Amino acid sequence: MVGGYGQGGRKKALLIGINYTGTDCELGGCINDANNLKKLLLTKGYKDEPHSMLLLTDDQEEDMYQPTTANILGAINWLLHGAQAGDTLWFSYSGHGGQIEDQDGDRENGLDDTICPVDGNESGQIDSDTLHRYLYTNLPPNVKLVVLMDCCHSGTLLELPYSYMPTEDGKMDTKKIVAHGVNVVNNVVGLFKGGFSVNKLREAKKVMDDVKQLTQMLKGSSVDDKGYKKENFLENAEEPAKEVYMIAGCIDDGTSTDAWMKGKATGALTFAFLSTIKKNPSVTFEQLLASLREFMVKEEMDQIPQLSCGHTVDPQTPFTF
Repeated sequence: MVGGYGQGGRKKALLIGINYTGTDCELGGCINDANNLKKLLLTKGYKDEPHSMLLLTDDQEEDMYQPTTANILGAINWLLHGAQAGDTLWFSYSGHGGQIEDQDGDRENGLDDTICPVDGNESGQIDSDTLHRYLYTNLPPNVKLVVLMDCCHSGTLLELPYSYMPTEDGKMDTKKIVAHGVNVVNNVVGLFKGGFSVNKLREAKKVMDDVKQLTQMLKGSSVDDKGYKKENFLENAEEPAKEVYMIAGCIDDGTSTDAWMKGKATGALTFAFLSTIKKNPSVTFEQLLASLREFMVKEEMDQIPQLSCGHTVDPQTPFTF
């Protein structure tokens, strides 16, 4: 049975933030993301104790807390170790995301999504197959896992069985899909009117992002009555449904923004998530995704947050962690 667990058991959290300080790919807000999410979790019943919460960031002096490949995989094992029915686990990652050649042939675009440890140039990236095995396959029955992935190429980073495929307002609506398609066509036509300018480049990028969103909507046309698309990852064929929920910063082919909000560096997804939960602590899955997407549109950020799950949760269910 899936659903109803994680409502009174123990809580345990692993938070990862990597700024890649001093490198050519340095980011500004990822460590802040981890610390800000930690503050939120402490208001939700999580304990800042060695057996309950672990923070891996690349500003810490001790090697054991550096977000290396070995430490990240070891920390995931720590997170799941001893988990029992009714427990709730939290995993968040803020850093670079990438893509490598698909290793098992279950990706339409031929690429596995990845996260990039601080020593990734030496040890390699951690791919979606590995993350699925560590976080989903190894998850004990009836344990709830909530995941926040604030990185590029994160849409199906855990290769979960189901992706929620709503329109921009969080609901499946054929009329809105058609309307969005018409809007894209009109924007393309408008793009070719007038002369070349820097603004035209910006408009072209926006049109391409709209096309990506339309593609996602069209993929979502073959969904169940709750708005879910069944993914065809190899692992899903033989695995049971589990109470795993992942919020991702963007679609698989998209990017996530390292932003500057209210005078501080932050990941756009993390900032939007924290703002939404603060404003509405009892937010539903549907409302959460809609709020995250509305934030990106309002801030003119070219990313489309995603929701994927281990089972088809009712979108009207409160999002709890």
